[in-house]
Amino acid sequence: MILNLKAKKPQSGASASVVDGKLILSLPEAISPIVWQMDLAHAKASALEVLQNEDAGHYTLKLKTPKGETVEVASFDERAQAVAGLMAASGALENAHGQIRPASADNVVHTASNTNTNPAQVKKNSRRKLLTGILALIVLFILFTIWSAVIPQQVSTDGSFAPTAATSGNANPQTSSGVPVSADAFLRSP
Repeated sequence: MILNLKAKKPQSGASASVVDGKLILSLPEAISPIVWQMDLAHAKASALEVLQNEDAGHYTLKLKTPKGETVEVASFDERAQAVAGLMAASGALENAHGQIRPASADNVVHTASNTNTNPAQVKKNSRRKLLTGILALIVLFILFTIWSAVIPQQVSTDGSFAPTAATSGNANPQTSSGVPVSADAFLRSP
């Protein structure tokens, strides 16, 4: 009995869903029935609205983009049908929960933005990498040369390198400072 007292909502055939980052809108009650899709990655600040066309006497569901462009989605004889299509789209967007931007779309966008397709730019980047590598090798060579020159070494009579007295265990603790010496060598020193 309570069900009879409530006003029944008119059933609408309009349906919408979000699949792979696209809003898919089915409007069978439109003057020209249509299935319409919109890529949500490119329409982040767009708006759907119902406008009355007084000349033709029908209602139009339109998409307005941030650039000021207006795209007519579908026309309806009755305002309720147009609003039902609008609400179907709204419900699909509200219930999307992570489906608006698919994970693969992020990778494609970043990969495409980081890839140079201009051959001159690719050649310039490869030259830059080559020069950076050569410069790094030169700096390493210079550092190694400086390091090897700083290490104190003595050439023995046979032409081979031998450690200096400061680096051997026979250093005189009285005359050398900062060189580790064993306790026996320290006590035996004059």
